[in-house]
Amino acid sequence: MIMNTNKVNSLLRLFLVLLPFLFGALLGKHSPYQAMNPITTYILIWSVFTFVFSLVVLKYASNKMAFPLLLMASPIVGIIGMLAPPDLSLAMLDHPEREHLRYFFLFMGAFLFSVFYFLHIKLNVVKTDRLSKYIMTSIFLMVLIELVWEFTHHYLYPEALAGWIAEGKKLEDFNKNYDNVSVINGVVLGRVLQFSLISWLSIQLYQSGLSKLWSPVLTLFLSLVGIISAGVIYFTEMNLPKGFEFLFLFFIPGMPFIILYWMGVALAANPTLPKQ
Repeated sequence: MIMNTNKVNSLLRLFLVLLPFLFGALLGKHSPYQAMNPITTYILIWSVFTFVFSLVVLKYASNKMAFPLLLMASPIVGIIGMLAPPDLSLAMLDHPEREHLRYFFLFMGAFLFSVFYFLHIKLNVVKTDRLSKYIMTSIFLMVLIELVWEFTHHYLYPEALAGWIAEGKKLEDFNKNYDNVSVINGVVLGRVLQFSLISWLSIQLYQSGLSKLWSPVLTLFLSLVGIISAGVIYFTEMNLPKGFEFLFLFFIPGMPFIILYWMGVALAANPTLPKQ
């Protein structure tokens, strides 16, 4: 009986791990990047998923620290469901709302990350000395500032492109001007800080008995690849050498949120917080 329960719990965790990708693929049928798909329909279906999933999480996930990380599935589904990278062509000027929606999802991810970190500090589940707590919070504040700056910068990409074209300048010159080396380096620093902080948090949660070994192992592996990708992008200035293009997948702004979501799945497996 216990063995059957363990199998069910393992299958449930596997389903949760894959859930954003499964529902994102289903939502992709209504991607606003596909012709004749109104963005309002996409938002409506995503909103229904978010509402239902949020109710399920709040009802069945008794670990408070897992709440915001599990809810990270919502923006992840929204981004995956678009089934397309940002459209940097002139077509963006006809549909700026698509890129605005993308960065709304990313802002939502940053907000949920902030809620998780606030709970992490407030509940004081992980016994951390004062100096480490100050260092960790300082890193978190730098991460949050970088995320807000990065997402705002790219949220306003369509408006900046419209102004550039209105001045009679060439489309092909815009991106390297708007996302210049200074911007790239700022994002690189942000990714290094994000992956480092997430790794630190994952190790703390494991050491406190709040997650299983698979969580910090997966987190550290993905974070290490993310840091390596940031380093390669820094030295190549976004001109990844042939054969290393896959590293860009670990540099996209949504990757840290996917790792955080999986940390939430690991936390949800521990139904209660340890006693203070």
